[in-house]
Amino acid sequence: MKKSFLSEYIGYWIARGLGFLIVVLPLKTNYIIGQSIGVLGYYLLKKKRRLALKNLKYALGGEYPVEELERITKKAFISFALSIIETLYIPRIDSRYINKHIRIENLGYLDGAIKRGNGVIFLAYHLGNWELANITCALQGYTYKVIVNQQRYPLLNELLNHYRQSKGCKIIPRGLAIREIIKALKAGEVVAMVGDQGGKDGSPAPFFGIPTSTPTGFVRFALNSQAIVIPAIIVRERRFSHRIILERPLKIEEERPAKENIENCLNRSNSLLEGYIRRYPQEYFWFYKIWKYSSFRNIVVLSDGKAGHLRQAQAVVNMALSLKPQVLSQIVEIKFKNKFLKSLALAGKALGMDLWELCLEKDCYQALRKTCADMVVSCGGALSGINLWLAKENLAKSVSVMRPQWAGQEKFDLVIIPQHDRPLKRKNIVSTLGALNLIDEDYLKEQAERLRLSIQGEINKPAVGLLLGGDTKRYKLNAGMVNEVIAQVKKACLELGGDILATTSRRTAADIEGLVKKELEGFDKCRLLVIANERNIPEAVGGILGVSDFIVVSGESVSMVSEAVSSGRPVLVFRPKIKGLGGGARHRLFLENLEREGYIYIVEPLELAGKIKELYLNPPAIKMLDDRQRIQESIKKLL
Repeated sequence: MKKSFLSEYIGYWIARGLGFLIVVLPLKTNYIIGQSIGVLGYYLLKKKRRLALKNLKYALGGEYPVEELERITKKAFISFALSIIETLYIPRIDSRYINKHIRIENLGYLDGAIKRGNGVIFLAYHLGNWELANITCALQGYTYKVIVNQQRYPLLNELLNHYRQSKGCKIIPRGLAIREIIKALKAGEVVAMVGDQGGKDGSPAPFFGIPTSTPTGFVRFALNSQAIVIPAIIVRERRFSHRIILERPLKIEEERPAKENIENCLNRSNSLLEGYIRRYPQEYFWFYKIWKYSSFRNIVVLSDGKAGHLRQAQAVVNMALSLKPQVLSQIVEIKFKNKFLKSLALAGKALGMDLWELCLEKDCYQALRKTCADMVVSCGGALSGINLWLAKENLAKSVSVMRPQWAGQEKFDLVIIPQHDRPLKRKNIVSTLGALNLIDEDYLKEQAERLRLSIQGEINKPAVGLLLGGDTKRYKLNAGMVNEVIAQVKKACLELGGDILATTSRRTAADIEGLVKKELEGFDKCRLLVIANERNIPEAVGGILGVSDFIVVSGESVSMVSEAVSSGRPVLVFRPKIKGLGGGARHRLFLENLEREGYIYIVEPLELAGKIKELYLNPPAIKMLDDRQRIQESIKKLL
């Protein structure tokens, strides 16, 4: 016996057994049972709880604090459990029960539509107990048919259809729907159709401001049969008492093109549903992926405060933007209360404990709780634990740029690791030659135009861009080396008639900054000098890469070298001295891989002027580093 069939069989007999119990118990007892099942489901069904809360944050996150959304989620579990109890109670429900427990508003809309003789389409939604609404119409004496989807579990589907038919509802299976629906409408009967949950066959229409797959069948049938479409809403007022509201019929203008009618009707239908959800948020069925077939995706980028890491994460967002027409992103900067609590949180994650509320600053933790994400992106191993936690809470995809710490790589949906870190061969791992960055042709053009506004007059060619970094854990940028690099660049520009465009970084030490200013500030051929710690400009690096003909860059930073190589210019790299004994093997491998593949030239400082002149007189074929294609293919699968 297959496991799935066994699970269904057990579920079926549990439903039958509970049903036998429900019909003999008083309603007050059934209410207590329903409440208990709802609360139990809220705490035990964690995945459904997270999905419901995520949907609520997308829909109502701007209107309620997250604590209130959690309360609504719990109420939604209880309301749905009560609906299940009522469905199992259907064998006992009759006209007398309906008259006592259900109040119908605007029944005149239905009677007036039936008198016209063209049939009526009841537009039903997954709001309140829609099964109770179905049998109410049938028990009130109307010829009522409902289109049903084949449920995932045939035995439970058969039981549900038996309950419906026992109270006068006539079933139209979706696979046989078209002919039966047209026949029923032409006979002046009432046919119930769903107005939400369009699936992959629906058309996009705004729902809480997000394009959402919405069913179009009710509009198409109304156009073909001249049937009147009446939205029908059912909401729980208290315990087992309900109110059914029949809304004013949707206006369908036959003289308009079908496409316009569909668009107008879907917009009005979704707007109507939104209004009732705002009034009764706990009554909606939040437990399915409402925006699964939407073009909308929200990406949350986690930042550790390091600009290089943030740019790499943003590069992933840019790739997603090129794949999806509607991708939004937000940045949450991660701030721990102190270093000890940061270590405690990371150690806790390694042991399977989430200590983020204790260890993160309050505003940071609250910002994370408020976020609703379809993808979580982080760069830097220290953020890997928070990435996994936030992705799990949002049922989102997790993307880590660089090797994760305190978490196995197999836990992420996608890990992007440079080759010099010797990544494992796994389906979820993509290796790159360099670090991800924002550099592409459009970016270079935009940054170059901005930079030229800061520089008066034409820049003489060949323009040499000089990017100076600073000390790292492994490397030290000493004054003697920098002095020789500047001397060589000046020499090359004097001999070739070119100009220098130079910038330091925020890592550059004060003594190196002083040396750079001394050598370049009064030099005629230096058209741009940016000391990042004194007066930085946002377009400094991108503008220099876009304007220059050659790039000279210090080799201690993987990010800075990768950005230079991505510019499509000849890149000359000089290597700072390694601190202490040994070390730096992975970094050396990174540079050697790029040189072997023809992306860079590793040059000693004394040889820079000669190499620049050689490349100027004999221009080489340029290889632009671009790892995007393979990464985009992986991101496309996730989106």
